[in-house]
Amino acid sequence: MPSNPVLLTLQEHVHFLLNEVETHCHIVELFFTSSATGLLSNIRGRRGYVQALREKADIETARLLERRKANTTFHAQVNGMHSLVIALEMLTKHCFDCVREGTLSAPYEHPTGQDCCKLVKRIRRALRLVKVGVADNRRRTGIKLGRRTHKLLASYNELQAQTLQAKLTLSDEQLQASILSNVGLKRLIEQLSVVAEALIKADLGQVATLQNYPHLLDSASNLNYNLKDLKVRRLALTRSGSAIAAISHKSESGKNVLAVYKEGDRIKIDEEVAGVNHWRTIDPRLAPSVLSQTGRPKNGEENEQSSLLIEHIPGKTLEKLLLDGDKDGVQAALNILFKTLNRTWKTTLTPEPCTAKFMLQLQKRIGDSRRVHPEFFKDEERICGYVSTSFDELVERVATQEVQWRVPFSVLTHGDFNVDNLIYDDVEQRIYFIDLHRASYFDYVQDLSVLMVSIYRLQVLSGTTRKQMMESAKAVYRFGRRFANRQQDATFEVRLAAGLARSFATSTRFIFDKKLASRMHLRARYLLEHLAKLTPEQAQTFTLPLKEIYVE
Repeated sequence: MPSNPVLLTLQEHVHFLLNEVETHCHIVELFFTSSATGLLSNIRGRRGYVQALREKADIETARLLERRKANTTFHAQVNGMHSLVIALEMLTKHCFDCVREGTLSAPYEHPTGQDCCKLVKRIRRALRLVKVGVADNRRRTGIKLGRRTHKLLASYNELQAQTLQAKLTLSDEQLQASILSNVGLKRLIEQLSVVAEALIKADLGQVATLQNYPHLLDSASNLNYNLKDLKVRRLALTRSGSAIAAISHKSESGKNVLAVYKEGDRIKIDEEVAGVNHWRTIDPRLAPSVLSQTGRPKNGEENEQSSLLIEHIPGKTLEKLLLDGDKDGVQAALNILFKTLNRTWKTTLTPEPCTAKFMLQLQKRIGDSRRVHPEFFKDEERICGYVSTSFDELVERVATQEVQWRVPFSVLTHGDFNVDNLIYDDVEQRIYFIDLHRASYFDYVQDLSVLMVSIYRLQVLSGTTRKQMMESAKAVYRFGRRFANRQQDATFEVRLAAGLARSFATSTRFIFDKKLASRMHLRARYLLEHLAKLTPEQAQTFTLPLKEIYVE
């Protein structure tokens, strides 16, 4: 177990849980050899003890992490050990399922009971490996356990095939009981991989998994380091589930980051590399360079995971500056941002007309918002003779008109222009763009509307900081208006209104706070109601009701 004496109590809970899992596995062995239904009450009677051990581990974990800084080695170690506790508890549940499902039709003997018993014995040997290695060789033990899991699953597939071959000698109830009992055994084996990941996380941190461990090894090699000498610290939790981590040397405080590790779906990673390279051809100062890419497709798989090693960029995101209430920092960042956008848009401007189709985007994404806040999407209502049009009907009406609101040119856009994808380096006075997998030639209003709504949805709802946020969003609008005037873009205002309506409505899926979510949805509806009434002539002279939208 961990040598840190502070973790001694948590260590004891893990030790007792390992012993209890072995006991559960022993009962499963007995069941497969004897088919004794009385074993079900034996294994059920142990569930209370397992629950008590889990609750003690929960309490101890909370105590250990109280007032402790996140993203430290100690924090990762404790969380990893707690993940191990949860994984071990699940093993006992799958053991119980093996016995419970097998007693659905009794009395009878499992057709492959002896082979099942041998498989459970191999599982017990794998757990003994955990007992030995969890103290000082957690990472190595996790890797070994992961390899054994693959072999055990191969043996399970053979066992299940043998069970199905014996179906002619069994009644329907007996066959069902055998198959379901085998499924419980399969889940028991699969859970071993979760145990393996918990061991790896306790050593490397929450970013590490069995799947990305080879990528981390490659990343360390590309940095000319051994992985055991590096610290992997999570930087962000993305909505897609991709891991973003800082890699630094263990001997240092962690502030001197060597590189940023990012993983995700291979197609998205490939798109991000292409986006970064494209932006860097326009201006090499705009995006961090890609140091390496690992994870290539195998056997024609389309969803293979991949990873990037990216140059670490110093500075703060625009989101951080806004939330900190750093008025001077925000103003400086926006000034540099506007200069950067003005320069890059002019450089990449092409005379190809473009239609953003904001309403089509909205229709594709609104389902998640509808599930989170169903009360926002009522059908048509009548109040004292006034007819309130349904949200979907408003979207349909605006979509019909939107085809006429074309921008006469296209520019290279970011595609996900949120406040957390813009980094400002106050030393170099530079803006960097990150997360560029959606970069494309498109309507620049898309980026502006996404940025303005990402500022609005920051969950500071009052005070000076909130006021500063509203002023920042208005500054983005004024910059866009100036650029549109120079390019003689006559439908800038009406397209921005449609873009804002789209982003306000779809972004409520990320906001649980009803007060903020309601404000956003009402703003989307307000804009849609205005747009739905416009004639083609009025669209040319439409002015965005900025004061009504960005006022609290």
